[in-house]
Amino acid sequence: MVASILSPPVDDCKRKGSGDRELEITAPAKINLYLAVEEKRADGYHNISSVMQKIDLADYLHLRIGGQGITLFCPSSGLPEDSSNLAWRAAKIFFESTGIPEGVTITLRKEIPVAAGLGGGSSDAAAVLVGLDRLYGTELGRETLQTLAARLGADVPFFVADSPTALATGTGTELQPFAGPTGYWIVLINPGFAVSTRWVYENLALTTGNKFYTLPGSLRSVDTSIALLNSLFSSTGPRFTLFNDLEAVTVANYPELQRIKESLDRGGATASLMSGSGPTVFGIVTDYDQAEKLLVNFQKQYRDVFIAKPLAR
Repeated sequence: MVASILSPPVDDCKRKGSGDRELEITAPAKINLYLAVEEKRADGYHNISSVMQKIDLADYLHLRIGGQGITLFCPSSGLPEDSSNLAWRAAKIFFESTGIPEGVTITLRKEIPVAAGLGGGSSDAAAVLVGLDRLYGTELGRETLQTLAARLGADVPFFVADSPTALATGTGTELQPFAGPTGYWIVLINPGFAVSTRWVYENLALTTGNKFYTLPGSLRSVDTSIALLNSLFSSTGPRFTLFNDLEAVTVANYPELQRIKESLDRGGATASLMSGSGPTVFGIVTDYDQAEKLLVNFQKQYRDVFIAKPLAR
């Protein structure tokens, strides 16, 4: 059976043999439509305000329960298949919190580029939590699943949440879901190198004192978020430019990203931005034919180029 993190719980999972059950589940990527980094906390993390949007670029996981222990396969991806992988750790946390004896085989097919600012690892972890909850019929509920998800990383609770769009505050775990704009396409270009999120935040002090944007109202308001995002597609009035506080850090070290942004803008994108800590850059495009032209153009230089759509309820 194929399911999505956004789907309601699945009760009719496949059964094979004595008690074995299996489930296939999608793990969507995300983009940050804006990302403001605020003060550093006593625990070493930063508070943020960010609109996160799930998109239809996704990884695919197959979960089969039965046997003993946690077995993870990540074919053709080069990813670790042990406790250093968030998907493996998600299974561990699920079994520890429920008291169920460990017994699952996870096969992860990667489509989302690794260390790309698209939340692939976090989404994989969320998919494991949601999938195991369905397969074992534990009915933990979203609140409990999000509490477990927060132990794995700041982005993981967002992928457990039902809503495809949310305003994330605090370290990113405080979520206010809302209905984001739809009817647009996203052209994503990953330049083929990884960027460490830790490295970006460690170098953030070089840029946070020199904000280049001016925003009306509070970024912590869902109403403000909706107004700002809707202005992207407004034909009249002031236009909102997407922004990301982390972009200046990453672009300074990888100027190729700025060239990608400029190419997107010249090619007709309404706005362009680096997602998360990078290095993936995306452009918002309201015309599909234009999105295809950008795709073909960037595929001449880069391997990982995608057209995606925002997920909606």
